Amino acid sequence: MKRTIAAIFLATYFLSEAALAATPPAETSVPAVMVSETVKSEAKVVAIDRKTRVVTLKSSAGKVFDVTAGDAVQNFAQIKPGDVVVTEFTQALAMKLKKSAGIRVTTEMADAKRAAPGEKPAGVVGREITFVADVIGVDAKTGLVTLKGAKGRVVDLKVQDPQVLAEIKKGDQVEGTYIEALAIVVMPATR
Repeated sequence: MKRTIAAIFLATYFLSEAALAATPPAETSVPAVMVSETVKSEAKVVAIDRKTRVVTLKSSAGKVFDVTAGDAVQNFAQIKPGDVVVTEFTQALAMKLKKSAGIRVTTEMADAKRAAPGEKPAGVVGREITFVADVIGVDAKTGLVTLKGAKGRVVDLKVQDPQVLAEIKKGDQVEGTYIEALAIVVMPATR
């Protein structure tokens, strides 16, 4: 079980590190924009309805809420009152300005892992998106860069570094890698 937990959190760590290390082809000396954020939460299992697969959880702030564990949740029978559900969500983005005009593209890969049969439920889901997007707007006052991707989706990105922001102009393109990972682990109750 400890190996499963360690593997899931390592997978989350490596997914976020991969995005930060991802450097699109260097066509310019403009610095890359890199953003990473991880949110972690824990909740204690206070009740389980085995028939409906509803798990009642209590957060560390005292909020009680229900979660329905769908059929995809393996090893449901292993969950016991007092267990702790740990959730960790990581997002990372690495982006570099591309001075040449080209075709907007987006590619996506996804992967998932589960705990072995008989262990407490656990899993990690990851997704990596690489893209080339057009810069359709730059607001120097707010630090927002508006991007339009290959599928027509428009996204505002906050750029913290004024030096990077000064180099980005409407009509430029950016290349980037966006990675997100979600890990959920049920830990046995502490005695």
